[in-house]
Amino acid sequence: MIEILKKAFDKFDGLIILAAILLFTHFDYENLSLLDKAYMASFAFWGVTKLIRLYIVYTNERDKK
Repeated sequence: MIEILKKAFDKFDGLIILAAILLFTHFDYENLSLLDKAYMASFAFWGVTKLIRLYIVYTNERDKK
């Protein structure tokens, strides 16, 4: 399973997750700006595409065995 995660994730993905944690902890959720909402939507899109990539890598590795 670790090999699949290594193939699906990259160093920059770690930076994206770190930036998301830092930004999400500092958001004023009662008064979100348009930029905050756009960042949240783009992070959600990135997360969905990362899950799709993880599924594709997993199925390719499973088929090789």
